Amino acid sequence: MTRSTIFSHFVDARLQAKYTFRRTHPSDAMAFVRRFLCCLLLITPFAYGPQARAAGEVIDLRLPTLSSGRHVYYVKLLEESLKAAGYVPRITLIDPMPQPRIWHALAAGQISAVWGVQTETRDRDFPSIANALTSGIIAQRVFVIHAGTESAYADVNTLADLRATGKIGGVGEGWYDAELWQFNRLPVLIKSGDWQAMYRMVGNGDRNVDYVVRGVNEAVDEISALPGLVIEPNLVLVHDRDMRFYLSPANAALAPIIEDALARADRNGLKRRLIAQYILPTLAPLKLDKRRRLLLTPPASASQR
Repeated sequence: MTRSTIFSHFVDARLQAKYTFRRTHPSDAMAFVRRFLCCLLLITPFAYGPQARAAGEVIDLRLPTLSSGRHVYYVKLLEESLKAAGYVPRITLIDPMPQPRIWHALAAGQISAVWGVQTETRDRDFPSIANALTSGIIAQRVFVIHAGTESAYADVNTLADLRATGKIGGVGEGWYDAELWQFNRLPVLIKSGDWQAMYRMVGNGDRNVDYVVRGVNEAVDEISALPGLVIEPNLVLVHDRDMRFYLSPANAALAPIIEDALARADRNGLKRRLIAQYILPTLAPLKLDKRRRLLLTPPASASQR
């Protein structure tokens, strides 16, 4: 039955409603009720659009990868959440590319989705899913520093102490950290292009940058490939944002489907199990519970300061 036929039946049923109960036998009235309800059931999928996709429907997704392998958690979370919601995700993994290029590829529809720390700019430019993908883990930031410079941070107990060291943090262009470091008056270098070049700068003793800001799981994944660099052992800076999925504009219709699937993953424990499997084991060496926690004031709170 075509959509136009369905709506034609529905309109006919409504036009007959004011006569059915007044002028017909009760059995005919019941027949009308059945017909009317059937029409409502038939048009419901059209009324709700992409949110009412059929169970078992195949959803094609092209997702980026990272040379560190850290993409696996996000891919698994998306894949398993959609499966648990009754869909059939068909995922194609794209070879690693520089971070700026990933966002260009997303805008061009060359990839379907990417995960990133939530920022107002990204929220403006892309459809997003309001779900904290790491349950707050990525909001904990540590420093990757040159081995042997640990003592420079030994007496840091507050943000004021960190400012007083004069040490310059390195962050990538477009990162939420850039806003945070500037707003909290911490010296910062914002690197455009390939942000990983900052690791070489720190390793070479470049005076423009002393440490690279990374999420706790990111730092652990990356440090083994960075000879001469270590993770600063005593500090963890905490902010108010988490990772979320951003979609290509071409895939905007998937937003309510993915949001519902991730909400289910929160309720049924799927996300918690994947975090325990893919993220938590890497964090033990950092001894986060022993570190001094410095809270970063978010720019959104400027008017309350």
